[in-house]
Amino acid sequence: MLGLACRARKTAIGETCMHAVTSRKAYVVFLASDASERTKDKVLHTCNSCGVPCVTQFTSIEISSAIGQYGRMMISVNDAGFAKQILNCLKRGGNYGESAE
Repeated sequence: MLGLACRARKTAIGETCMHAVTSRKAYVVFLASDASERTKDKVLHTCNSCGVPCVTQFTSIEISSAIGQYGRMMISVNDAGFAKQILNCLKRGGNYGESAE
């Protein structure tokens, strides 16, 4: 699902992700578990203050492979429909790369 959102241009990557969060365009943020502590603190604080869920259970390799790009630490989903499906898939215990039924 994350790859589909990226192909549909409904995502923001890297620092652009933080602009999407602060401007209330982001619906969910994926932050790599292997990001630096300073980055984690900054992103988690911003997401909490803006009310955006932040998923930190995946590594940068997993996030990068899901979207087909190398070395990505953070990505936001900026579409309510994609975000809802991704979060539902995660709540069911599925992999974020699986198709939603």
